[in-house]
Amino acid sequence: MCLGSRELCGEVVEALKGDVGVAFVIASTKTSTIPGISAAGASPQATLLTPTLDVEYVYCGRPLSADLIPVTPEGLPTPAVISRACLNMLRLPYLIVDAGAATPPKVPHVTLPGRVVGGRIDLERALPEGRSQQLFRECEGLGSRAFRGLDALVIGESLPGGTTTAAAILTALGVNAVRRVSSSSPNNPVGLKESVVRAALNRSGIPEGGVKDPFLAADMVGDPLHPSVAGLALGALKAGVRAVLLAGGTQMVAALAILRMAAPEDILRRVAVGTTRWIVEDRQSSIESLLRDVSPSTPLLHTSLSFRNSPYSGLRMYEEGYVKEGVGAGGLAVTAEVRGFDAGRIAEEVYGEYRRLLSLGAAKA
Repeated sequence: MCLGSRELCGEVVEALKGDVGVAFVIASTKTSTIPGISAAGASPQATLLTPTLDVEYVYCGRPLSADLIPVTPEGLPTPAVISRACLNMLRLPYLIVDAGAATPPKVPHVTLPGRVVGGRIDLERALPEGRSQQLFRECEGLGSRAFRGLDALVIGESLPGGTTTAAAILTALGVNAVRRVSSSSPNNPVGLKESVVRAALNRSGIPEGGVKDPFLAADMVGDPLHPSVAGLALGALKAGVRAVLLAGGTQMVAALAILRMAAPEDILRRVAVGTTRWIVEDRQSSIESLLRDVSPSTPLLHTSLSFRNSPYSGLRMYEEGYVKEGVGAGGLAVTAEVRGFDAGRIAEEVYGEYRRLLSLGAAKA
């Protein structure tokens, strides 16, 4: 379940047994509309609405901004199915933070003053000058006030195209990342991501070898979400939260890279990444090696959740490399396991939620 320092893993696990809060940060980037970049929507244009539909579904059990569940082009529904099932079991409080969703969600949420939809990074800068640092500071303040007194904070995200912008941020910071970030597709479009990241770096004028300023990198070739996640984590930790679990796949390494450049080392010792087994076992990416390069002491926790024996083909396709992670699914499943629910019990809860989606005509049997 844990890769990395046993001592640090143990500290995070103990914190997850206490008072835990959850935050979902959402944003959109026009990078997700590049055909083939993201499978987190039925079409490239539909990916812009996915973050909003994800959190509406988590909150209400159905989306409100459109009469559909976010699906892949193959019809597989959002990993928020796992997130909602885990929240149903855990009964944890959660907060939705809009850092720049293309359509604001129709459920209670916090809107950041600096919220902005990210630009298409191969053609234009990602964010207005100084905006990533503004979002970081806004979230740092929010994190220090909203989560004070908790033992642990689990931060999930929804940002279609996020592995591509994460790869661009990391590359701009001097990390060789493009071939190590994951994908929601079983066939990671590495060549396409490479061309987009290369175009973004050439357009921005970022030199070979990268820059030292994570906010410059995010402004030029990133997105609104990653600096927001990093700021939220820092604020919560400064307020005394014992541990933060960055609940996501390889894109959370980009948030960690920003956090690492803005926070003291003792703060970083209280951060872990929590993800799914499908991300850890993915042969077309490598979250472990990315973590080693960016923050070698940061532990990686992963759930043992499996859908191999699922009665539903739509869920069994996770075992074939589809979807893999998102909306905090892996980190919430890790939290459920830490709090006494075994992987089989979590799977049964997911199956129940999936049956409900089938009854609404919103899932693939």
